Amino acid sequence: MSAVYETPRPETSAPPRILIAFYTYSGSTGKLAEELQRQTGGTLTRLYPSQPYPSRFPELLEQVRREVRSHHYPRLLPVSESPAGYDIVFVGTPNWCGSIAPPLAAWLRQHGGLAGKTVLPFYSHCGGEPGDIAGAVRSLCPKAQVAPAFAACPDEDDLAAKLDAWLTACGALSAISV
Repeated sequence: MSAVYETPRPETSAPPRILIAFYTYSGSTGKLAEELQRQTGGTLTRLYPSQPYPSRFPELLEQVRREVRSHHYPRLLPVSESPAGYDIVFVGTPNWCGSIAPPLAAWLRQHGGLAGKTVLPFYSHCGGEPGDIAGAVRSLCPKAQVAPAFAACPDEDDLAAKLDAWLTACGALSAISV
């Protein structure tokens, strides 16, 4: 993939419809999603596994490692928004063991890999295993245009400015302000 990614402009003069689908465990990814909503006007939809993850970190880490290694797709609670009517879909996740959280993987799989959509991944992390979040999304969305991922640590300074720079670099802001 080239170093420069550009969000395709819609063929009509109407602004693209934007969905921001995300899974958050501790709230960090949720903060990123809310800032993205503020900057893009997109619709938020939060993903919940039908069985919550453990609250104690050692148990959480053990379960996440097992699920990521086995490509486990947990059952999800129903959400109000389907990606079908949207042009651009932001997908958010915590960085779990260098990959996307299984609830987001399950949602992507459930929706056919968002074929024909522009997908912009974003994730929160605490400095752990970097991984390839965009690559993980791309592998589940082979018929979508997947942009480079945006990463941020919780409570990062200048989050709004960094998101704005990423949106500009991806061409998302120009696509939105058609």
